Amino acid sequence: MTPGRHAAARDRSPSWWAGVVEWRNWRLPVKLGAVLVVPALLAVALGVVQIQRDVARANTYADVQRLVGLRGGLMPLISDLQMERTMSAARLRDRTAADPAMLRQQNQRVDRAQAAVARTTKRAQGLEGVTANRYRDAFKLLDGLPELRKRVTSTDIGSWTAVTEYSKIINSLLDLDQALGSRFGEPQLSGPATALYDLELVQEQVHLQHVIVMDAPDPGTLKDPKLIRALQESDIRLRDKLGDFRAVATAGDQRTYQRTVTGPEVERRTRLLDTVLSRAGSQSSGQSGADAAQFSVRDWNRSSEATGTLINTVEKRLADRLRVTSAKLQDETSDRAGAESVLLFAVLLLAFAIGIAIARHLLRSLTVLRSTALDVAERRLPEAVSSIREGEMATTSISAVPVHTTEEFGQLARAFDAVHGQAVRLAAEQAALRGDLRDTLVNLSRRSQSLVDRLLRLMEQLELHEEDPDQLASFFKLDHLATRMRRNNENLMVLCGSTPVRPSEQRVPLDNVLRASVSEIEHYRRVVVEPVPAAEVIGYAAGDLARMIAELLDNATAFSPPETQVVVSNTLHLDGSALIEVRDEGFGMSGAELAKAHRRVAGDVSVEVPTSRQMGLTVVGRLARRHGVTVELISERDTGGGLRAGVLVPARLMLADKPALAGRESSLPVRRTSSGTAEPVATRRETGAAPAAPL
Repeated sequence: MTPGRHAAARDRSPSWWAGVVEWRNWRLPVKLGAVLVVPALLAVALGVVQIQRDVARANTYADVQRLVGLRGGLMPLISDLQMERTMSAARLRDRTAADPAMLRQQNQRVDRAQAAVARTTKRAQGLEGVTANRYRDAFKLLDGLPELRKRVTSTDIGSWTAVTEYSKIINSLLDLDQALGSRFGEPQLSGPATALYDLELVQEQVHLQHVIVMDAPDPGTLKDPKLIRALQESDIRLRDKLGDFRAVATAGDQRTYQRTVTGPEVERRTRLLDTVLSRAGSQSSGQSGADAAQFSVRDWNRSSEATGTLINTVEKRLADRLRVTSAKLQDETSDRAGAESVLLFAVLLLAFAIGIAIARHLLRSLTVLRSTALDVAERRLPEAVSSIREGEMATTSISAVPVHTTEEFGQLARAFDAVHGQAVRLAAEQAALRGDLRDTLVNLSRRSQSLVDRLLRLMEQLELHEEDPDQLASFFKLDHLATRMRRNNENLMVLCGSTPVRPSEQRVPLDNVLRASVSEIEHYRRVVVEPVPAAEVIGYAAGDLARMIAELLDNATAFSPPETQVVVSNTLHLDGSALIEVRDEGFGMSGAELAKAHRRVAGDVSVEVPTSRQMGLTVVGRLARRHGVTVELISERDTGGGLRAGVLVPARLMLADKPALAGRESSLPVRRTSSGTAEPVATRRETGAAPAAPL
């Protein structure tokens, strides 16, 4: 990337980050989205965590179920090994006591059970720690089982030694079973697993006691101290494990055990075992065993096998319940995870639906309020104020904002309605106040104008009968001052929206209109009127046109050097319109001043109240707007000139095809000068202007 691109990236990054940091300037939809998204994301995160926990727990229960299956495979293996141990011990004691074919069949059952456990172990992945060590130890001992069988077949081993070797293998499998049960962390599984392990130990002691008693040369009478000690220790372990079973088993499991492991055979075995233990105790103490005839080998074998079968029945029930419980827990956990997922999705949808609905309602109310406020501020309120000012709007009623709720947005709408109504009422009050003030000013102007008109008529009479040239000149000066006073009164009436009462029904020559305009300004001697073509102006517009030209001449003489002249020229167009131009050699105007002056002479009603220096342009604009006259100001500052004002009088106000006073003598009054000469002046009857001062 080039350095320029690096700089561009740096320039974009701060602006983007500034937009993120300035969260107060976020648009309202973004703010609402942030308000909805943050808790939604938090809820999703918590829901996902909970679902993951349930899924992990369900997977754990699946592993537990595989471990339960592995334990279920260990039980047949242990039971078959116990049977093989009993048959092998019987064969070593007496070859005729056990059928070799049955022993081989038992060996095959053990091998099949071992293979099943190996297959189950491969499916039950995740054996680790103590469980893995116990599994390796147990199958290491099982690997030596073929060699032990050879020695049993060849009778190259003693019966007690064979029993001891088989017991090591069985105990290693029981240790593996205990390690598997310790991995059941769920109380609903760990309790039955522990109770099942205790029953397996009880059953192992029952089978071991059966072998120990039968291993004596004279069954029922133990003379070998190691057999006596082994039987006594086995009886202690049996009673101890039976107590552990009752401690951890549920009341239902205890009742099941009591109902199942009972009956004549169980009682017979207990009596026979007590007989053997009592004989062993009497022999060790030197007493005679007089009750030896009470022991029956047949009854011992049958009762021991029956007791083991009954205990095995309870074990199977516990194992089945353990499998059912683990499967149930797995299903419940999986169902709960699925239900939580569906519930989380449904809650999110509901939350988003409610959020979107509320957000749309809020945004709709805000949009309506915003659009209405902008419409009121930019269009309706200015139009209402303008209508009230122009007298077109008689009522101050307003249309309410279409938000009709009672919450904050509704309250804001009502507050805006109150502000809108108050603004309209204030505009109406101001319009009424302006109307009263305008009427007052118009009334005063009319009164003053009436006095000025009377003064002008009096001055005209005095001028007609005065013979003294000096006195006549003084009268002319008073006449000129009164004429300017009347123009100011009429300007005030124009600014107040009234029409000056200077009626004239006859046509007035354009030359007289221009000369009357010159006579109404202070510095009339500086004005040069170029030859005017023969044209006439409609009577009702002649006075206003003269007043417009007078205001332009007054500005031109006021804002130009006193030694310069102001030139008035006139041009008739082919369409009958007339262009009157007023040129001065003043300072001109800047662009901003010229633009504002154009708005004034265009009659723009939105222009603020004029100052005293710009009051004449406002009068020109209003009069031009009244008659459809176009006024244009052109600054010639760049070319060294002053300002040129052009007044385009439309053809409908001109009568150029009928020359003024054609075929008759001029009826203009004669004004005497100090030299005794006389010249015509425009009368008030023709133009509405005062008698013209000397040019």
